[in-house]
Amino acid sequence: MTSPMTPERFQDRFDAFRGEPQQVSGVWTLHAAIAALPGSEAVLDEQAPWALTFSQKPAAPPASAVPSGGLDPRGSEEAGMAGPQLAAPVQPGDTYLLVNDRDEDMEAYDHTGRFLWKIPCLARGQGADTDWSQTSTDTPPGLYRLGQLYADYEQNPNPPCSDTAMGYGWYSFDMEELEGQEVAVGRAGIMLHGGGSACGWPGAWAPQQPLHPTLGCVRLHNADLRDKVLPRYRQGTVYVGVFQEKK
Repeated sequence: MTSPMTPERFQDRFDAFRGEPQQVSGVWTLHAAIAALPGSEAVLDEQAPWALTFSQKPAAPPASAVPSGGLDPRGSEEAGMAGPQLAAPVQPGDTYLLVNDRDEDMEAYDHTGRFLWKIPCLARGQGADTDWSQTSTDTPPGLYRLGQLYADYEQNPNPPCSDTAMGYGWYSFDMEELEGQEVAVGRAGIMLHGGGSACGWPGAWAPQQPLHPTLGCVRLHNADLRDKVLPRYRQGTVYVGVFQEKK
């Protein structure tokens, strides 16, 4: 079974290994593959439009302003919900992921507060929609920061069935609490991940696997973790603001 590579994924791999031997080898291999194609002379012409554009270094854009006091992009959809008490201390290159469990979506904003995209998301555990104080219930509301990355998809894009592959999917990130929202209710180990044991196998490893509630983590589609979240994580710090319905 093949796994077609998206442009975003291609760029992510290129950027992740910038200057490393494997990148140099990859560029040479790509050049050889293009040269073997019919009509490659036009593509590899030094004066080809893409080559001229690629060789031009654009003027550096003016530095985007960072909101004074930090970033808190909540809108009317979050009115009346429990959420972060702190604004995110963003810097250029950072990202804010706003999770609204009532609307079951995640919105991304750059460090200036500019909207980037919206994707399906669950911050749902086992229990009432207004409960996050018990083990395995909803994700505690508050501000988090993405920490350690576990890139299982990059280790093996077609793994055998295992509890880890089913439960966490392609990628998983530790979520570091910034407001003591986990420890305050005696919880720990909240993550952002894909997968879903309830999807079975290989359903849990599908790019757009069904989103089933977790034991309190934030869950996304596997492909959205790779194509949406991962590039932002490798660009800068990623903050996550989780909003939940109040009792």
